[in-house]
Amino acid sequence: MSIETVALKLPTFWTTCPSAWFAQTEAQFALRGITADETKYYHVVAALDAATASRSLAVISSPPPTCKYNTIKSFLTDAYGLSEAEKAATLLDIKELGDRKPSEVMDEMLALLGDHRPCFLFRHIFLRLLPEAIRAPLANSSHNSDYRALAKEADNLYNSLTPIGTVCTTVQQSMKSHADLSEIDSICWFHRKFGSNARRCTNPCKYFLTFKRKVNQGNGRADQH
Repeated sequence: MSIETVALKLPTFWTTCPSAWFAQTEAQFALRGITADETKYYHVVAALDAATASRSLAVISSPPPTCKYNTIKSFLTDAYGLSEAEKAATLLDIKELGDRKPSEVMDEMLALLGDHRPCFLFRHIFLRLLPEAIRAPLANSSHNSDYRALAKEADNLYNSLTPIGTVCTTVQQSMKSHADLSEIDSICWFHRKFGSNARRCTNPCKYFLTFKRKVNQGNGRADQH
């Protein structure tokens, strides 16, 4: 088979997400009109890092006479992609929404499905990941099988709650406990911002007396000079 000479440098193979890498690679092939099997194969091999090439040595040192590209693609996808069991386990173990939008969670779930059609449980798995304020209005949504439309509807609800959610998230991240809050309230702005390098201190502050002594000692040394 002929090899097409086309200027193309693919990104280094993504061992963490081979399916996404091949999707982007095949888009590059389509844009440049690359169709020859060997050309696609050699572009892929050239994009492997040392560790991946070493693991693929059995394939790339003795490629089959035909279907080279599909052979290396299948090998890399099987070697670095998730198995069906791992995808199912990951899907069932997706954490709560957190700071992500519902559509981001849906994208992750659909990516794990691959070519499989969602079953009736898929919608319920998605809904249980959402906060009650978003999940309740979606219970009677008309988007029973259009999952991206369902996620978009969830996004709209999420956006309407974002101001409150943002404040809550900020407080939770800043104050791990009531003790942390009390600790921060007892420290002035200067010591919170600059720590021991603070040049000013305002009372009330747990470091006020220490800071005052430090200033007086500094003034005493200055008077001696």
